[in-house]
Amino acid sequence: MNIFQRIVLILGAIALVLAILTTPYIVIVQGTYAKPSVDLPFELQPMIASSTALLRAVGIVGATVLLFFALKSSGDKKKAKKVKPSK
Repeated sequence: MNIFQRIVLILGAIALVLAILTTPYIVIVQGTYAKPSVDLPFELQPMIASSTALLRAVGIVGATVLLFFALKSSGDKKKAKKVKPSK
């Protein structure tokens, strides 16, 4: 694994956390979906929209894996060992 691949993995992990944390919240009110507002009672607990979070996560993980394998060939190039000719 070269340095570029490590950078892509770290940035992908950061982007994944940010995407999940910034997913909009929804509140279930008697079986229907509603966006949270000031009018709703405080007893209702907002929850993360799981389908939106899953869609964002799959997109970020897919892009990270593609970049990881695209950068596999760049970076470190192994040099062939020089062999001394035998006399």
